[in-house]
Amino acid sequence: MGCVGVLSATATAQLLKLDRHQLRNGILGYNGLLVGVAIATLGAARNGEWNLLWLLAALLFSALTTGLMQTVGNWLSRQLSFPLLTLPFIVATLLFWAVAIWMPHPALHAVSFPTPNDQPVDWLRLAASLPIGFGQVFFMDQFISGVLVLLAVVLATPIGAGIGLLGGCMGLLTGLVLHSPVETIYAGLWNYNAILTAIALAGIFYAPTLRSLLVGGCGAALAALVGGLLTLWFQPIQLPVLTLPFCFVTIAALIGLRHSFPALVPIAFGAIATPEQHRQRYLVVKENIMTFRRHLQAAIRGIPRHFLFETASAATKGDLMYLFNAIDRDFDRTLSVAELTAHLRQIKHNVNDQVPGEELAYLFRALKIDCKGTLEFVEFGEVMLRQQHFFTHYKELMTYFSPISTHADHVMSIDKINVVMYSVGEPPLSAQEIRFLRSQVKGTPITWNRFVEMVLLT
Repeated sequence: MGCVGVLSATATAQLLKLDRHQLRNGILGYNGLLVGVAIATLGAARNGEWNLLWLLAALLFSALTTGLMQTVGNWLSRQLSFPLLTLPFIVATLLFWAVAIWMPHPALHAVSFPTPNDQPVDWLRLAASLPIGFGQVFFMDQFISGVLVLLAVVLATPIGAGIGLLGGCMGLLTGLVLHSPVETIYAGLWNYNAILTAIALAGIFYAPTLRSLLVGGCGAALAALVGGLLTLWFQPIQLPVLTLPFCFVTIAALIGLRHSFPALVPIAFGAIATPEQHRQRYLVVKENIMTFRRHLQAAIRGIPRHFLFETASAATKGDLMYLFNAIDRDFDRTLSVAELTAHLRQIKHNVNDQVPGEELAYLFRALKIDCKGTLEFVEFGEVMLRQQHFFTHYKELMTYFSPISTHADHVMSIDKINVVMYSVGEPPLSAQEIRFLRSQVKGTPITWNRFVEMVLLT
């Protein structure tokens, strides 16, 4: 039935000619998969009964998730800037479940869930409930199936699996503290929403850091608590909780953190990948910001700054010497700034990417090079290495900063710059540092593009 759900949702997306990138990534089929599995689990098929009506229900309600993703999902993303998560699955499944309960048709007789009995805690079964919680994401309550799901997550994202286990532990503890019937804990019902919430907040929508792990752990405990409360409200009307706690807590956290904790920079929706990739981008930004801080202090003190050239390998210096000699037509062991500028622009012109004049001018000012003078080999090497460094990391930094400001030409306030500094654990800029940066741009506004230039070229 899961395959039926995926095929129905994907086929609907293809018929509607929706975004092919989302299709290839499985985003439009995932909610359909969950609907198909939910119908198979919650319906009479779980008890060994089968009829065509269940298959038709899976086809219809899985296709509905694609329509919800395209309409409600796009609207929420544009207007409120938060993702739809599994809300299409929840809406479609609850609609089906309401029909199955209240429609007087014998073919739609739904499974009833027995009330668990309170028992002493079996610590071995409690530990086994951690992988079972991973399986419950796909309505599987057996230990072996849970272990297989956990292994699949480990293969796809080891960091994500670790974060999920942290979330599962928080769900377990919440259930124990609230004296929930232990059978519900053993079955992973206190785990799965906590696992999803922890991974979302500490690995998918935020890069894995100590701050995001704290947020993810708290969010996991809150999701388990919300799940317990919703179960009390939903039981009298015989509706399952599904992943509503995960959606409520994750969306509330995304909105709340945006305003209350701006130093925790979210991942841009268009750049969401694996926790490992998010962590790598964060470390690149952190390293560049810390290096920028050191270079900024050196510049203020007037210390010569040929850091990249001094730490370059002998092979790299040899390549730079070869290039230097090739540009030095008159063999006087110096290059004019005009010659170098023309050479750099010619190189970038060949790859359809012009070097901005302002960027070169800032680089020359940062190195205290007279734009009408000449460069010796060491200065030339430093310019070339900083240019290479700029083009290597520019996209990563702009991607990291984009949730703070969506437009590269927006003027950047000092408060926004300090948000960037706080986000990687650096203290805010001092008054002396601010004055120096403003002197470097000669009074022009500091845009995001200019700030990235400062970070990479100072």
